[in-house]
Amino acid sequence: MTGAVDDVVAALCSTPLPVPEAAEAIPKAPGLYAWWGRFGALPGISGPKHPTAPVQLLYVGIAPNGPTSASTLRSRVVGDHIRGTTGQSTLRRSLAALLVEQQGWRSRWTTRPVLVNRDEVALSEWMARTLHLTWSEHPQPWTVEADVIAELEPPLNQAENRGHPMHAVVAAARKRWREEARAAR
Repeated sequence: MTGAVDDVVAALCSTPLPVPEAAEAIPKAPGLYAWWGRFGALPGISGPKHPTAPVQLLYVGIAPNGPTSASTLRSRVVGDHIRGTTGQSTLRRSLAALLVEQQGWRSRWTTRPVLVNRDEVALSEWMARTLHLTWSEHPQPWTVEADVIAELEPPLNQAENRGHPMHAVVAAARKRWREEARAAR
């Protein structure tokens, strides 16, 4: 690993903050972020254990995703993931696909599956109760994303992560959710 990747990995493995605290603290800067969750929070999913906290890694993301994007850690994490919808967030789509049956959530079809409004709120509440965040500022996060994902092995990442043992589980859950939402039209 390069020094830049080592620094990012170290920051992402720092003490994770609960979602409500992280939402207040996350900076308006480019970088990478990691979502951590309690063990057993997602049926059938296991990720690497955090080095000091009783949580497991679930997902790693970046903001912006390239040199032409104006996205920041704050806009992506808070705007799209925490306060957004399943239509805006790959993370939320994966969480919804894995939890929809267990939670009894309802979906609808737009150009993709999305939760109905009431259940978008329920997913946000679930995330606030269950998940934690860490982040690392980096001026060009897209240049280290693949190496960081390869090093940390987050189970919910679909891109840059096809070799992960959980990839097929997440892909199958997303496919099932997509088919069920289409059928409910």
